[in-house]
Amino acid sequence: MQCGCVIIETLYPRVIIMDNLRKQINIKKLILISILISFSVILSIFDRYISQLAFPFLPTTKIGLANIIILVGVYRFSHRETLIMVVLKSVLANLIYGGPINFLIGFSASLASFIGMICAWKALRNVATPISVSVIGGFLHIVTQLAVVQGLYRIGVPIIYYGALLIFFSLVTSIIIGFVGIRVNEFINQIENS
Repeated sequence: MQCGCVIIETLYPRVIIMDNLRKQINIKKLILISILISFSVILSIFDRYISQLAFPFLPTTKIGLANIIILVGVYRFSHRETLIMVVLKSVLANLIYGGPINFLIGFSASLASFIGMICAWKALRNVATPISVSVIGGFLHIVTQLAVVQGLYRIGVPIIYYGALLIFFSLVTSIIIGFVGIRVNEFINQIENS
């Protein structure tokens, strides 16, 4: 009987240590996600102004810098955690500079992009690179925005021509975002391992 008590006493401190370690890991993850969400909101605001300078002939075009962070989330966190990142980024960025229509267009496009990136990452895990996942997400983002705008405003045929230009620029920026997403993920790995 006394032998059983010794085993329990020796195992119990390990359980406490493991529980504390799990809590520390969860806190580190929560802090990292919070920092990334903040960074994505900052990038989203910065993106709005830089895109106006880069593409003055396409007034609604955005480079999509905040998608770098969402792409990192797709590869680094659970789907639920990344979805929380998408929702918070959309809500916070639109509280700062958007209105209800901007929120509807941006949030629906971000959600479609997120779902597309998750599906591409899961289905093509062995073949897809972050660059291809970013391109799929960018394409779905533009198509969803165009569909929502068409549904709200009934623009008609001109949106198809405008959409073709947006899809072209989205392809280029999504490739760049994929490259940057790879580098940001490597940078986070270096910080965590040091």
